[in-house]
Amino acid sequence: MKKITFKFFMIMCLLGTYVGISQTLNQAASWPNAGWTLSGTFDGAGVTGTPAASTTFGFDDDAAGNGSFDDVRATSPVIDLTAASGAGETWITVSGSFVYRAFGGDVLAIETYDADAMTWSALQTFSGNSTNADYQTCAGTAAYTTPVLDISGFTATQLSGFQYRIIYDDNNGWQYGFCVTSPTITSATPPACSPPTALTATNIDGFSADLGWTENGTATLWNVELVNITAAGTQTMTATATGVANPYNQTGLTPSNNYEFYVQADCGVDGTSAWVGPFAFTTTVACPAPSALTATNITTTSADLGWTAGNAQTLWDVELVDITAAGTQTMTATATGVANPYNQTGLTANNDYEFYVRADCVANGTSPWAGPFAFTTQCTTFTAPYSEDFESGGALPDCWTLGGDEDWRFTNTGTGNHIGDNGNITGTSASGAFFAYVDDSDPNATNAELTSPFVDVSGLTTPALIFYEISNNEIGFNATLTVSVYDGAAWNVVGIYNTNTALNGWEKKVVDLSGLTFTGPAQVRFSIADSGSFYDDIAIDDVSLEELPTCPDPSTLTATNITDDSADLGWTETGTATLWNVELIDVTGGGTQTMTATATGVANPYNQTGLTENNNYSFYVQSECGPGGTSAWVGPFAFTTMETCPIPSVLTATNIMETSADLGWTENGVATLWNIELIDVTAGGTQTMTATATGVMNPYAATGLVGDNSYQFYVQADCGVDGTSAWVGPFSFATPYVAVPPTCSSGTFLDSGGTSGDYSASSNITYTICPDMAGDVVEVEFTAFSSENISGSDCYDGLTIHNGADATATTIDPPGGGAAVWCWDEVDVPAEGTGDLEGMTITSSDASGCLTFVFTSDGSVQREGWEAIVNCTTLSVDSSEVRGFLHYVDTVNNSFVVNAQSNIQSIEVYNLVGQIITTAKPNDPSGEANLGSVKNGVYFARVTLQNGNASVVKFVK
Repeated sequence: MKKITFKFFMIMCLLGTYVGISQTLNQAASWPNAGWTLSGTFDGAGVTGTPAASTTFGFDDDAAGNGSFDDVRATSPVIDLTAASGAGETWITVSGSFVYRAFGGDVLAIETYDADAMTWSALQTFSGNSTNADYQTCAGTAAYTTPVLDISGFTATQLSGFQYRIIYDDNNGWQYGFCVTSPTITSATPPACSPPTALTATNIDGFSADLGWTENGTATLWNVELVNITAAGTQTMTATATGVANPYNQTGLTPSNNYEFYVQADCGVDGTSAWVGPFAFTTTVACPAPSALTATNITTTSADLGWTAGNAQTLWDVELVDITAAGTQTMTATATGVANPYNQTGLTANNDYEFYVRADCVANGTSPWAGPFAFTTQCTTFTAPYSEDFESGGALPDCWTLGGDEDWRFTNTGTGNHIGDNGNITGTSASGAFFAYVDDSDPNATNAELTSPFVDVSGLTTPALIFYEISNNEIGFNATLTVSVYDGAAWNVVGIYNTNTALNGWEKKVVDLSGLTFTGPAQVRFSIADSGSFYDDIAIDDVSLEELPTCPDPSTLTATNITDDSADLGWTETGTATLWNVELIDVTGGGTQTMTATATGVANPYNQTGLTENNNYSFYVQSECGPGGTSAWVGPFAFTTMETCPIPSVLTATNIMETSADLGWTENGVATLWNIELIDVTAGGTQTMTATATGVMNPYAATGLVGDNSYQFYVQADCGVDGTSAWVGPFSFATPYVAVPPTCSSGTFLDSGGTSGDYSASSNITYTICPDMAGDVVEVEFTAFSSENISGSDCYDGLTIHNGADATATTIDPPGGGAAVWCWDEVDVPAEGTGDLEGMTITSSDASGCLTFVFTSDGSVQREGWEAIVNCTTLSVDSSEVRGFLHYVDTVNNSFVVNAQSNIQSIEVYNLVGQIITTAKPNDPSGEANLGSVKNGVYFARVTLQNGNASVVKFVK
């Protein structure tokens, strides 16, 4: 929670200045005081002081914590007010000092107890006076005195059972806190003339204000002192008006000025009360400006201009600005002394205006100008034929209006939207560029409206509405386009469209309006209700009101029941035609439209025959309307004939074993036999388009495969008398690797995935390699090694190497000690407990000469494993002693490295003629001999352990 600093306020004490005859009660709490008790529900970690144990009472809500909801109370012992009441000292106050940072609605207050009702009531609620972040100390306190508690009406029980308490409630939040010092409770005799309270200033204008207050005694007259703060005035305790009523109308004020006032009760023979105040207020300007400007009843030549008056003005000045003519404000009225509203005449149709207004306050001058308020006059009525192509550069066309709960948009592309098929717009409208659309996403409109200007259609014999629409729901629901026409008296729905348009592209709509009775100019309104599916942005274009064509164009072309040599061509008739002309285009053959029919006087649908298989066609259609002539050619609509022998698809390979696999596919025609070409990719094979198996079934069981091998296959449908399809493929697959136990004779040691695969998840494999001949030992040289390791010592997959014939033998551990698991590591120098086997040689030192390898992996991933070369060799060149160490060449540091299971006494490196190249005496289980600048080649190393055992090994630098 972020805490903010609150402004703190001065606490005003309503107790006036008076002198009591005596003071019966003047009792300090004298903390620490065991008579005070702490109660409530709170976290003790927040308590910084208690009245029973310290001189202060405090609570640090920060220290109590964010999850602590705290309500803590410090309660006084019982204080008997009987004596004070009997002495006439019936005004009780509590005073002390406090520091408090208010936040989040928390409350710090002093409450008093009613022993009759057994309830607590607030005497004073504190305002914050601190920006401290903690309350471990009571630094920065400010003095307070509570309002007066009048006990004159208390019963004997209320007097004798009186208590007061200090309470803090953090309002179930994480706040700051407070600290208060030891308080004192006192009694006093009430003044003979009680001071007023609750000062107010109302009905303020530029020159006067009504000053008011609450009387607490019996006074009927009061004195007022007015202080001009703007003029740097201060209180003098001298009345500026005496013996006034409540409220008091203060006149003679200056506009836009800051004032304060004080008030004093006049109690006659009982004297006057203390002065109470100040109460601050500011006069208004001399002539306030109007606000809330409006323009209503807008026509082509006039508008009612209105506003809200700033005060009681009755006259105003108006300045009208012609924005279309590039006018700007001059602060010179174009009409003066007008009423509200003001009927502005002489305007121009379809023109942009702004107006400003100021009040005329006569003797008090004029107000500042308010405004501008912009409005546009209506368009003049157009005369049919009328058309709108939306070629306005992406803006709302002149005289068209938006309405409803979502705006229409104007664009020339479907990109980034779902106009057409996911932004792909097919076909064309008449203008073919900009169009209007509604975005069917978020928010979901229920009536996004686009309305035309008024159009006089009285000159049309048979009026018609013509427009283009595009709609495609893709994968959801269609939005709904409702088209309505205004006939001069009412709106009439003439079309509802909520299906995909032809080919999901532009579709021409022709609506006959001759059934409407027009009593005045017409309007057209297009309203879209979103489907809520996000995927249908309906668009319209090229709207016109004109004569119904004598032969309307057909629409919504289709091609159905398509075979290899025929198709049913269809369309929607928008007029009354019963015969049509068709032009078929052979697109594959390079044909284009000639506007000459290839078939005339046909029915709808028309069965087009004589087509070529697997060929691209398009067609156009034209209505024949008899005496009305013919319509325009409409199209093209594209389609493709089927193949006589379609190609298969969706090739698969399943049940893959080491030597077999089931090859499958999806048949798209009627073939029942197929040809297969199987290619051995590992052996370098490529497609020859010659079947390796003919007349097979689906699926086809391929046999004779080789394990750990890559293959591809192609398939061809055999359609009998209709011939064969094209070859389809390739589909690639690989046979699995079947692990062969490594031996010296095989010479190869692979992971469970083989040469081309990864080891599997959840592997658990044991390999034992023994020499082929007695006296030899197994030597394994790793040429590649990789298993799953996640930084440092987290080895998820790993290899454990045992120096013997089974997994009970002693392990050969990685360099650096630690875990016995060999684990791939990205760094050149293996981390403790891990080891990089790549480039290393492991040699058995067991009497059996065998090595046992145990590999395990987790179930999360498959990874590359290892490759190694296996050799059987004699134990050493010049010794048959057990080695008990491993070695490798560190190419980074250019050294021969040895890691043993006991201290190494010496390392001697020889060349092929027996000359010593370098020596080292590590006297440690790990050691290395620096190779310096010796050339690359074959060398021998004699390694002598502390126990005297010595071995000679051969290595390559």
